[in-house]
Amino acid sequence: MPFVTRPGASIHYVTHGAKGAPAVVLLQGLGLSSRFWFDVPERLTKDDTEPRWVIAVDNRGTGKSGRPRPPWTMGTMADDVAAVLDHAGVDDAIVVGISMGGMIAQHVALRHRARVRGLVLLATTPGFLAGALPELSALRRLLSVPFAGGDPTANMAHLLLPPSKWSRAREIFRDWPEAMRHDPTPPATFAAHLFAASTHYVAPRLARIDCPVVVAAGADDRLIPKRNAEVLARRLPQAELEVIPDTGHALFADDRDLVCRLVVRLEQRLSGREKASEGAGVRRLKVG
Repeated sequence: MPFVTRPGASIHYVTHGAKGAPAVVLLQGLGLSSRFWFDVPERLTKDDTEPRWVIAVDNRGTGKSGRPRPPWTMGTMADDVAAVLDHAGVDDAIVVGISMGGMIAQHVALRHRARVRGLVLLATTPGFLAGALPELSALRRLLSVPFAGGDPTANMAHLLLPPSKWSRAREIFRDWPEAMRHDPTPPATFAAHLFAASTHYVAPRLARIDCPVVVAAGADDRLIPKRNAEVLARRLPQAELEVIPDTGHALFADDRDLVCRLVVRLEQRLSGREKASEGAGVRRLKVG
């Protein structure tokens, strides 16, 4: 059960797969621990395209990580991720982040450029000032999350799914009640994450991120509207955009293979770039 000590906090992470294989880091959203990736880490390690070492981080304030005194910033949480990479002995990784985790991932790429081979950004934003604000009804539901008791399924359905999938909410969120019992979101953590997310704004700096990026958004996301993903894809020099129809904010909730497919796509781009670089090196030798 690895922990890395940071100023004021210990950051917990879990690993899956073969140590020493190319690393994939998973960062969850507001108030959620790494437990909420459910079986995605296992799917990534069992995929036969290539071996991977998956590192799922409990953002500060969640899971087994410490709960230092706020305020916290995205930069601080990005530095937490870099400290995890140091502790795990990883030089660089593909970083996958959803929602607030996608915001943290952008800061990792900006603050620790050499540590990021590529990014998968799911249902996230470069800052709402550059994109689009949440729908008011979705924001009200989000703010009620720490105070909602009992079965969270109905609230999660209306917040994270399109209306066409509300009737399947219990099936789609089948793992959430148990995860919430094990790793509930303390109100103080929720407030600290919300503050950090509200101060996130990197749109003017995105051109500095020159690694390959896959940006994915739900066409019916009411919490972080797809306009935010479109801005990300336009401003990131090496970005591809996929807008997934009939899908809300919970991109992989009813498609657990989605993250694996997007990581494979990014790996193929990275492999192509490395081969092109090797080829260019051979040509330069011939010319010289």
